[in-house]
Amino acid sequence: MSDSLSIELTAPNGKKYTQPTGLFINNEWHPSSDSTKITSINPSTETEITSVHAASASDVDKAVAAARKAFKTTWRDTTSTERGELLYKLSTLVEEHKEVLATIETWDNGKPYTVARDEDLAEVAGTLRYYAGWADKVQGSVIDTGANKLAYTIREPVGVCGQLLNEVEAMAGLKDSRRELRSFDRRREDL
Repeated sequence: MSDSLSIELTAPNGKKYTQPTGLFINNEWHPSSDSTKITSINPSTETEITSVHAASASDVDKAVAAARKAFKTTWRDTTSTERGELLYKLSTLVEEHKEVLATIETWDNGKPYTVARDEDLAEVAGTLRYYAGWADKVQGSVIDTGANKLAYTIREPVGVCGQLLNEVEAMAGLKDSRRELRSFDRRREDL
C-alpha cells in the first residue's frame, strides 16, 4: 500500500495499526479521482482522527466495472464450497483481529469497546460463518408441470450489487446485507 494511501495511527487505548485511506477497487488501494476526502472525527473529543478518500461517481463506476469483471471471470466459476471456505476464512480473520477492529469501531463512532469486541464482532464472525455454511447448501428444485415438460430452478449469483451506508460501521453493513439478501430472494421468486 502506498504511503499516501495509508497512515499509522495510535488509538486512545494505545493500539497501533495501519489505517488504509484509499478506495479499495479491483483488489488494490486507489486515491479518489477528484481528490475529495472525508474526515473521521472522534465523537468523544470532536478531534480529527484522519481523512480518507471519498469515492466520486467515476470511482464508483470503476469499482462496479471491476466487480462485474471479477464476477464474470473468477467469482462465478468459483465453486460454492470454495466460496464457503473464503467466507469462513474471513470470519476467522475477524476473530483474530477483533481487538484492533473493536478499537477502530470505538474510536470512530464512540461505541463501548467491550460491546464492539464481544457483541458486534462476535455477531459479524457468526454471520460470516453462518453464510459460509450455507454456501454449498443452496440447491435448485424441480417444479411439477406435468409429464411432457421439465422445469427447474437453480440458485446462482446473478450479478454485482453495491451498498451505500449512512455509517461506517461494518456491523450495520452485515445487518443490511442480510435484509437485502432476504428481500432480493423474495423479489427473485416473484419473477
